[in-house]
Amino acid sequence: MGCAAMLDGMDSGVKIIGRLTVFALLLAAGAAGAADAQDPEKLPDLLQPLVAPYEEAFRGAGVVPTTNLHASLPAAGGTGELRTAGTAGLAARSAAAHAPAYIEPNLKKNVRELAALQIALDRRGFGTGPIDASPGLKTRQALLDFRYAMPHALDEEDARRQLLEDPAPVFIAYEVTADDLAQVGEASKDWEEAADLPAMNCHSLQEWMGEKFHASPGMLRMLNPGVTKWNEELLGRRICVPNIRPEEVKFDVRQITIDTHCFRLRGYDLRGRMVCSFPCSIAKDRTKVPAGELKVVNVAPHPNYTFDPINFPESARAREIGRKLILPPGPRNPVGVYWVSLSQPGYGIHGTPHPETIGNMESHGCFRLCNWDAHTLGQGVMLGLPVLLDKPALILK
Repeated sequence: MGCAAMLDGMDSGVKIIGRLTVFALLLAAGAAGAADAQDPEKLPDLLQPLVAPYEEAFRGAGVVPTTNLHASLPAAGGTGELRTAGTAGLAARSAAAHAPAYIEPNLKKNVRELAALQIALDRRGFGTGPIDASPGLKTRQALLDFRYAMPHALDEEDARRQLLEDPAPVFIAYEVTADDLAQVGEASKDWEEAADLPAMNCHSLQEWMGEKFHASPGMLRMLNPGVTKWNEELLGRRICVPNIRPEEVKFDVRQITIDTHCFRLRGYDLRGRMVCSFPCSIAKDRTKVPAGELKVVNVAPHPNYTFDPINFPESARAREIGRKLILPPGPRNPVGVYWVSLSQPGYGIHGTPHPETIGNMESHGCFRLCNWDAHTLGQGVMLGLPVLLDKPALILK
């Protein structure tokens, strides 16, 4: 369900709680008389970063900001202190049935800070690739794009501070479900065998959790040192995961640029303002990278994939198969979970079964994103939307 639909269906009592929360923040800052608590646009600049996440949460998914209501962490996580989200008094009682649980794992300060930075960027639509709490080029590029996407460009210190002071929890406790176990299937690296599978699911539960929470295997192990077996034994148990952007989030993307030198795909609105940015892989052979301007001509969630041996001249196995095959949908499908077809035949923007490879030259010609970024982009684009290759965004309005 999209954000607009969630807003339309949101209970009016939750809206009131959100406004009370904002009003309480204004009182704490001594500014209640200077601003309208129901209109965050009128708030003083210094209060905007403090109030906006709360107002946005209530207007969007109805998530209540967190406080320190303590509980104990179930054995599966073994990583720290578990808390239940809520606000004092009425807010806590109203949200009790749906309040998310969050956790503070035992991490070194510099590791936690890097993870928090990547997670905050991810929530805002500035992808860093799989969250791994490690410094790297994709994280630096995401931070740079975030800085220049602000109405007034931020220096790096201010950008880091704004991201790290986000009141939303960095990590949450997630209960493994039967549906999660159903996302694990047979592993096959052979095209012919893959064509006979019902779906191209993840090879392991840990792999699926990485897809679902945008995290590397190493990050998940770091957050859950008490978990030794990522299998059905985790059913009904809680693990610690990054608090990433919700799946239903989409951005107002009216044009796309692809930087084939920095390996970055950026989405812009009609006024040429950047609204999202994701690491992107391009063709291994630069002569196969298109130039100029393309357009979006089709969008397909959960696509299947047509294997054609002609596209794999370097593969002896492809030549041996010698015929086209239809591979079923799934996160381990060669084009991932979303396909955005472009106006140049055979070219598209799509996901990948190997998120760790994103951000370099490794495709046969298409533009690859992490599955979660492809999903966010795909559900927000429209047919006819311009895709500019190594060109600046346009002001369309």
